[in-house]
Amino acid sequence: MRPKFILIFFLFLNQIHAQQTNEQDTIRQNYLAELKIIGKTFTDDFYPNYAKTYSLPEKLFIAKIDSVRKNFNAVLNSYESKLNIKYIQEQQTEIKYYFDKLLIEYPLNHDTYLGKTSQTLSTIPQKLNSNIADFNKVELLTNSDFTNYVKAFLSYQINLELKKTSYRNIDNQQLNAVWKLIPKFISNPTCKSFWKCDYLYNHIDNNGIKNIETIYANFKSTCNDTANLNKVNSIYSEDSIGRKGHLIKAYKTVGSFKLDIHMFLPDSLMNGNKRPVIVYFHGGSWSEGKPDWFFYACENYAKKGWVACAVEYRTYGKQGTLPFDAVMDAKSAIRWLRQHSTEYNIDTNKIVASGNSAGGHLILCATLADKWNEKTDDLKFSSVPNVLMVNSGVYDLTDQNTAWIRKDLKDKNLVKEISPDYLFKNNFPPTLIIHGTDDQNVPYSTAQKFVTRLTKTGNSKIEFHTLKSAGHFIWFDPKYSSEVSRLRNEFLTKLGY
Repeated sequence: MRPKFILIFFLFLNQIHAQQTNEQDTIRQNYLAELKIIGKTFTDDFYPNYAKTYSLPEKLFIAKIDSVRKNFNAVLNSYESKLNIKYIQEQQTEIKYYFDKLLIEYPLNHDTYLGKTSQTLSTIPQKLNSNIADFNKVELLTNSDFTNYVKAFLSYQINLELKKTSYRNIDNQQLNAVWKLIPKFISNPTCKSFWKCDYLYNHIDNNGIKNIETIYANFKSTCNDTANLNKVNSIYSEDSIGRKGHLIKAYKTVGSFKLDIHMFLPDSLMNGNKRPVIVYFHGGSWSEGKPDWFFYACENYAKKGWVACAVEYRTYGKQGTLPFDAVMDAKSAIRWLRQHSTEYNIDTNKIVASGNSAGGHLILCATLADKWNEKTDDLKFSSVPNVLMVNSGVYDLTDQNTAWIRKDLKDKNLVKEISPDYLFKNNFPPTLIIHGTDDQNVPYSTAQKFVTRLTKTGNSKIEFHTLKSAGHFIWFDPKYSSEVSRLRNEFLTKLGY
């Protein structure tokens, strides 16, 4: 009888536990539903008015954020006696760091949207100094609101660090800066390993491995976390392998920076007629990106008998430069191909330039931005491609999305000299433009404006394709990438390529 009693007793306890769990789940759902309502009210106001809100004076901005924070905490407090302590603590942390992130982003965003560097130092970073102690708490590394706050905090610190003149002539500036900052604010070995892994992995993923040997060696010698070490080693090895098996040539040296063009050549390069060229320019908001993203596409074109190239150009994250420099790099790369056409059996009348997002902007500017040329360029060689293919290109650098470019410019209108919507040229090359109607990064209307203006003035070789409901990343979005590829192939076929 005793074993049966024990079994019944445990079944009874399990039933009670299940009831308690169900009750907790119901209460939690009710809490999250209330939070969702006030959250939607906040986001519907905050994000559409992002620039306007961050342009507010500091005291007004803090008051606005703290007012909403108070509403979130009030909802949580009303459930304090109903939810378990651990969940309450997790929610307190999430609410705290979600709103603290908005605060720590104020100094940089405020300067950006005002279009100048404030003369008065923000008090927000000092007020949030107490958060630094949490940077050494391993248990918080799984909380996305916390990790997003740390990234925002480090972005602010990186901006201050990069003001030092010692960074001016070094590559991978942001990575070098954060590598110095992580030990300054984080001492716990596990937390330090986490953040070094995070920044190094993301740098390789989005910028490549060029000139990071010292930092990579430092990471390998100091990281005691096998998972983090394997993660970084894997992506480093992948990028290292990708850089082999093709030709890498420096097409330009600017100061201490050597810029590469990656060339994929057909096996029978010097046999038969001169070869058409396709040259790729990556996106990344002129702040990041790497030619490696196009190596696979280049390999496929080389197999078809093309000379295929992927271009490295200067970016804000690596060299601290603005798009003006990237425009000059794009023009230099096209000129370099024409200058070296004999060496690679290139048909200089068949240079096809392809660009995604900021890369699309660059190939348009290689055609339009006549005022921006590197001093070392031989202007006898044209920078204008024979054919352009633009995916989700950028046409206007005067909007709020590009405010960071204008912040430190004395003449804010200078960006019009590299804004396709403000430039014009007769006899524009055959151009394919593809853009999504729901692009949140680059408004569809800017592409529409560009195409309308060009076609109305006699440029009849512009082919514009609208992808309904498509967002920005149409070249690898599974819903649209096949359509993009089909349109590009058909366009080149019509031109006889």
